[in-house]
Amino acid sequence: MSFSSTAKDEICTLQVTDDCCIMAELCALTLVCGNLKINSTGVHIHYNTENMAVAKRIYGTLTRVLKIEADIQVKDNLLKKKHSYAIAVDDAPLLLSALGLEGNLLTDAVPPSYMLEKECCGICVLRGAFLGGGTVSNPKKNYHLEFVVNSEAYANVLCKLLKNNQIHAKTIPRKQNFVVYLNEGDSIAAFLALVGAYSSILNFENVRILKEMRNNVNRAVNCETANISKTVNAAMAQLKSIRLIDRQVGLENLSDTLREAAQLRLSHPEATLQELCELNGTTKSAMNHRLRKLNAIAEDLKNH
Repeated sequence: MSFSSTAKDEICTLQVTDDCCIMAELCALTLVCGNLKINSTGVHIHYNTENMAVAKRIYGTLTRVLKIEADIQVKDNLLKKKHSYAIAVDDAPLLLSALGLEGNLLTDAVPPSYMLEKECCGICVLRGAFLGGGTVSNPKKNYHLEFVVNSEAYANVLCKLLKNNQIHAKTIPRKQNFVVYLNEGDSIAAFLALVGAYSSILNFENVRILKEMRNNVNRAVNCETANISKTVNAAMAQLKSIRLIDRQVGLENLSDTLREAAQLRLSHPEATLQELCELNGTTKSAMNHRLRKLNAIAEDLKNH
């Protein structure tokens, strides 16, 4: 089961008791996954979803809460090798009136303003939009949560509701739809908390912590590897310079401090600068200056 499906299944276990919130959630679902069908028998609404828990939630709200007759069908999607669910409401005008969407074709509709004024209802609109047309990526792969909606107006409403809850979202067009998306871990975690997916948050945060730990370890290892490579390369260059000086002029002709530094490096070819300082009882600055001087002498000898 995908991370999205798990989150939706969890959200669908929430019990919403206030009538205003129930209507706000169903309104958001209707605007995302509801479609008007007009034929000789009248105007109907069909809801389509691939999540069984979402289908049951829509059906339950329609039949038990609103007392509106509805039929549910299970369809086999051979291409995706999964089931899809269709909930049909024959009396579309009655349902649209109850949702404050009367006379609307659903193509560019938004929830009525009174559903957006109360904080609890605004959260239910976000919850319904996610249940009907939202997905969230497995955090092991990347951080991405999105809603796919029919109109730019509805996308803007969702962005505003998210902003009211201190969650930053962006909107982009995609084919005939609009996508509201979050791509930051903190924003996604905040959204999951807002809509009540608490177990999903724990799983999400556990993955985030593990990823951050691995990243920190990798950074530390890479940094240590780079430092070791730098130390080894510097030591090899110093050894090469010292041996050239020894062949051409002899180390005995160097000053006492330079000769000591050269002999120390020859005796400890793999030692770090700090280790050479501890062996010689001098500062890093002094030892570094002497080794650089030896390199400079060797460079002069090569050029003459």
